[in-house]
Amino acid sequence: MRTFGGFRSGEESFYGEVRGDDVHVLARPHWIDIDPTGEVRKLADVNVDLPVASSKLIAVGLNYADHIAEMKRTPLGTPLIWFKAPSSLLPHNGAIEIAFPEHQTDFEVELAVVIGGLAKNVPTKGALDHVFGYTVGLDISDRDLQKSEKQFGRCKSFDTYTPVGPFVYSDVDVRDLPIELRQNGEMRQQARTSQMIYSVAEIVSFASRAMTLKPGDVILTGTP
Repeated sequence: MRTFGGFRSGEESFYGEVRGDDVHVLARPHWIDIDPTGEVRKLADVNVDLPVASSKLIAVGLNYADHIAEMKRTPLGTPLIWFKAPSSLLPHNGAIEIAFPEHQTDFEVELAVVIGGLAKNVPTKGALDHVFGYTVGLDISDRDLQKSEKQFGRCKSFDTYTPVGPFVYSDVDVRDLPIELRQNGEMRQQARTSQMIYSVAEIVSFASRAMTLKPGDVILTGTP
């Protein structure tokens, strides 16, 4: 497994590979090319920033049976996808700003896929060849707006409503990993990625049949 991230030092922003306590600075974003500059920084001396810069932020709904039951929905037979604004991305240790505190606002922890190769109409077999790596994200959702507007774009796209990171991990098998969310130390969500109805490969293939996936795009694969 390899670990990559975005970092800040003063006014400078850069991408790098984390190796132990060091950050090896890259010439380009990791999802485009792993090209070390030779410069090494100490992880303790830099700030962790967004590990992605997406042209598209795609979300998948109803991908766990428990969540389908919770939302009182029925399976669609295909992945349910929509868009979140990339401006909703929030880096590690950022503060979520609730747009309407009087509304029901829910957290939704999800495995996030980072695209590494241009993908258009790719079959399920081989779809993972277009994936660079994975991270963890939250799909913050304003349920009042979601119910009243009958669509998902605005209620999930407020600034700070998509925390991700801290890092992106490549060369990792995500078919059966634990995924959980703790709020103030209390376990609130807990599942395994093997419980997903649609696998990462199936989701990438399905999305690529509707749009061209570009390197750096992020897909949130649904919440338990």
